Amino acid sequence: MSAWSYDQIAAVYATDMGQSMPFDDVGYYRELAQRAHGPVLELGCGTGRILLPLLRAGVDSFGVDRSLPMLQQLRRDGSDLAPRVAQMDLRALALSGRFALILAPYSLITYLTRAAQVDAFLDQVRELLDAGGTLLLDAFVPRPVESFEDFRRDYARPHGSGMLERHKRIRQLDDGCNRIERRYRLLDGNGQLIDEFTTVDVIRPYAPDALHHMLRRNGYRVCGEAFDYGSGAATEAARFCSVLATAG
Repeated sequence: MSAWSYDQIAAVYATDMGQSMPFDDVGYYRELAQRAHGPVLELGCGTGRILLPLLRAGVDSFGVDRSLPMLQQLRRDGSDLAPRVAQMDLRALALSGRFALILAPYSLITYLTRAAQVDAFLDQVRELLDAGGTLLLDAFVPRPVESFEDFRRDYARPHGSGMLERHKRIRQLDDGCNRIERRYRLLDGNGQLIDEFTTVDVIRPYAPDALHHMLRRNGYRVCGEAFDYGSGAATEAARFCSVLATAG
């Protein structure tokens, strides 16, 4: 998601994206992190949906995100944990430490839409991994995309004392990317409109084979794979794929 999109949804993220995951991905990441023999880095940590549970489990964790409003929300929600986070672009990681596990969760890789961006990202990550350290790449399993010009409702969910509504429209681009436009409406307890805003993102879906290929192309060794965060087998019905790899 682009930086301005993250900035716009920081205050509603927990209700929005945070409630859209149907599986216990946080539990899956936490188990991996607890088995890691060293510090853990979460890329795209956002408001702390994953990072804060890692910290509460005693995992030595650090997070980076491009959106300052998202990080500010994380610091408020995790003020008792003194989370260590930094504002940083995924495409320009300026870190000096090394990590036993690096998480790129919740389809983060799909926001790198060009092969050159992916290769540069994986080069940076390699320099941040401990010897024997592991990278996790996670992405939704692509499905045929139906482009539509009208906004269609995704949900209406309780939010605070009111409701949050989200509508979206999708257009498949000629290069295989998807342009996703989301319109949010924040309502008070009486159903009156408080705020309305729209975000636009361009993502590239990556099938499981594409995740394997990008890793091997950049000198990584794939050492594990899970579908639906360990709750499902590799079937046509799987919705998410997580690939574990070591550098070289």
